[in-house]
Amino acid sequence: MRFLISATAFFYLLSGPATATEVNDLLTRHLYAGTLWQGGSEMGSFTQSGDKAVAAEAQAARGILEFVSSIEKLGQALHRHGLQTPQSAMMQLPILRLPVPPNPNPEQLDYPKYRAILQELLDGLIKAEATLAAAEGAGVKLAFDLLKVRLDLDGDGKAGDYESLGAMMRQLMRASDQVPAEMLFTFDAADILWLRGYSQFIMAAAQFGLAHDFHQTFDKTFHVFFPNAGLPLAIDLTRQPSPGRMPSETAIGDFIAFIHLFNWPVMEPERLADSRLRLKAIAQLSRESWQAARAETDNDREWLPNAKQTGIFASLPASDATIDGWLAVMKEFELVLDGEKLLPHWRFDRGLNVKRLFTESKNFDLVLLLAGTDAVPYLEDGPISTTADWDNLTSVFRGNFLGYAVWYN
Repeated sequence: MRFLISATAFFYLLSGPATATEVNDLLTRHLYAGTLWQGGSEMGSFTQSGDKAVAAEAQAARGILEFVSSIEKLGQALHRHGLQTPQSAMMQLPILRLPVPPNPNPEQLDYPKYRAILQELLDGLIKAEATLAAAEGAGVKLAFDLLKVRLDLDGDGKAGDYESLGAMMRQLMRASDQVPAEMLFTFDAADILWLRGYSQFIMAAAQFGLAHDFHQTFDKTFHVFFPNAGLPLAIDLTRQPSPGRMPSETAIGDFIAFIHLFNWPVMEPERLADSRLRLKAIAQLSRESWQAARAETDNDREWLPNAKQTGIFASLPASDATIDGWLAVMKEFELVLDGEKLLPHWRFDRGLNVKRLFTESKNFDLVLLLAGTDAVPYLEDGPISTTADWDNLTSVFRGNFLGYAVWYN
């Protein structure tokens, strides 16, 4: 296989200088076929093009393929161990909501293996983000239909129709009529920064988990996600409810156990500190992405439209007011992460220094933090980022802040 890929790349080099069209065609061919690793390898030859514009587009395309490949590897790992996303909204975690195909014969899973899955995701995204960061993308334009992108989630060597992003969206939304027939857009310089921001968000979450020892939480509650992977309590806790008892009652019990066990000692403080820095990077990349979007003068199937462009999400129109509002939210978010503004706590007049929580914490106990017991060491006098402040910052979104937040990054 590696020989064939090398031969293909060599053929492209012999055929003359690459063009932007060839780069785009190569990208869509591999995204739509789900041959992501092969695409990234072949794209490597184009990144060395003497034409700077072609090299930049190839670099961006390679970063896209590496990002999607990282998500694919995560899906394959979760499928290998028989992930079943809980029906209850109480027990749905972002990384464990990936709609992987059913696996009737899952492999056994334990805590070290699960940490290895998070580490593999982190490593892949570090690589993808670095590739995207190296793309000098002022003139990048890569058009593709997001819904046609396929991932080989079950690891059988081919990506079927049921493994396309369109099929996954229909499964997640549980209403096929809400998913459009196509989602064609043009990936440009602003979108490079946007995707880097999303990479940082996922990496921050992975680092936060890996910084802590959540062994007890895993052993006693993750049977909810991996019921047939041999977790210690899976046999007893995944039995059908007794007659007259609703499945929702079982879900409540699992949720209570999860919250109770959210008492995680910090194992690797450097990872926790890195998690905060990656959250800060989101704010910086968001500013840069909107600066790039606002500088655009075209109107070409925009993912991040400025006020004079048309975006692909008609229900979420962009305006100078919403963009300025989002940037203000990012600034407030950054001030809180830096400890320059404190987080309010219902029990105290003083505020919580979030920076110190990331850099000094020895244990993260969610219940005691909310109750106030574990908040005391991090309380300070100073300006507080109040609920009223956030209500004022988000008022421009007219009740749909979450929708914009998921999209705007």
